[in-house]
Amino acid sequence: MADRPVLEVHDLHVTFRTENGLVPAVDGIDFAVAPGRTLAIVGESGSGKSVSSAAVMGLLPANADVKGEVLLDGRELVGLPADELRAIRGNDIALVFQDALSALNPYYTVGWQVAEAYRLHHSVSKKEARRRAVELLDLVGIPGAARRAGNYPHEFSGGMRQRVVIAMALVNNPKVLIADEPTTALDVTVQAQIMRLLADVQAEFGTALVLISHDLGVVAETADDVLVMYAGRAAERGTVRDLFHRAAHPYSLGLLGAVPRVDVPPRPRLATIPGTPPSPGSITTGCPFQPRCAYAERVGERCVTERPELTPRPGEGDHEAACHLGRRPADA
Repeated sequence: MADRPVLEVHDLHVTFRTENGLVPAVDGIDFAVAPGRTLAIVGESGSGKSVSSAAVMGLLPANADVKGEVLLDGRELVGLPADELRAIRGNDIALVFQDALSALNPYYTVGWQVAEAYRLHHSVSKKEARRRAVELLDLVGIPGAARRAGNYPHEFSGGMRQRVVIAMALVNNPKVLIADEPTTALDVTVQAQIMRLLADVQAEFGTALVLISHDLGVVAETADDVLVMYAGRAAERGTVRDLFHRAAHPYSLGLLGAVPRVDVPPRPRLATIPGTPPSPGSITTGCPFQPRCAYAERVGERCVTERPELTPRPGEGDHEAACHLGRRPADA
């Protein structure tokens, strides 16, 4: 029997109140992740990936309205009083920010910052908190952790700063770790080291990992399950094998086609998806991907007038796609 999900998100909607009216950013997504498993949420910039994670963490600005359910071990987080949410955030569920330099305070040593993240949720002495901070800095691979705990963020390389941010997120042994583009702006060697670190920590502690990414190479190597988002909606959902071997949505196929491959003859140019993503809220009927879809003419008016919902793929377990085409693009 599969482990029960530790994090469940049901029908999540996020709308921002602006001077120009209401702007929907996330429009009814669902996902779940169990202990020890990795869920990747992928899509272009503006697809709603990071807004979704911020909504789960309760980190959205005051002009955001959140509806739906966010259950952590069965406990509803949406609408929770601020003090109760603060007790959970950073303790039971933690976030690894994509920009480590912005996430760290330049005026305090990294050891102090990791220790404070621990003291926030535990009644311990400063000495005990520093011991815990050094322990975590060592765990994430900071050489000479006891000495380097006294250094400031600017004294670390980008990859080492990212390790510090991961140490801060892990210091309280959270049940769920959300990593929002954790390898942004890092070279490929450091990217591999960071992702290997997350995998090692997950294997050791059984942490559930939600990986926000646009890098399908990273997703292929680390994820168990994948949610593909487009224009704030779910386009496809399934296992990582479903996405890479049985992609059922034209958008998913377009993302895969834009990835360089070494197992096929080289092409003069990488494939691209024509057009640009729609502005939030600009598409209210039909399929949001229809203006960019190479298969829309085969379906006809239905793509313009009827919104496709996630539909199970026959004989493919929990694999779902929101597309009117009725069969895989590769077979159309």
